Amino acid sequence: MDIPFSKMYLAWIISLAWIAGCSQTDGDRMKVYPVHGTVTVDGRPAEGVEIVFFGATEDLKGKGTVAPYGTTDENGVYHLRSYDPGDGAPAGKFKVSIIWPEPTPPGAAEETMQRIDRFKSRYANPEKSGLTAEVPEGGGEIPPFKL
Repeated sequence: MDIPFSKMYLAWIISLAWIAGCSQTDGDRMKVYPVHGTVTVDGRPAEGVEIVFFGATEDLKGKGTVAPYGTTDENGVYHLRSYDPGDGAPAGKFKVSIIWPEPTPPGAAEETMQRIDRFKSRYANPEKSGLTAEVPEGGGEIPPFKL
């Protein structure tokens, strides 16, 4: 059974990240490091996968923290964003949420279309996805998510 995916879910994830990031002034931002990684499905790069990192330790949860996020390109590569495009993520351990919405058909109104998560919400809940990552001090490449 396909599970409908709507823009509201994506808006919720982005809002969560935005609210966490905007609860601080520029001088109070968490230190973030450039981070990138890849997502493959059946050994091939997956374009359009939406990935969010949620803090797994107390220092990365709650008020003033961020939920870094990104979207994979045609090569399956994502660059995490916490405050600004491509700025990265704080160092530490994270639980990961991944969704892969079907592409919007040509001519369809994206804001009203119910899109389907090709993973059928298997990885949508970071508490149940089984996906984790650790951002090293200084940033770098996260081991690939091979789905």
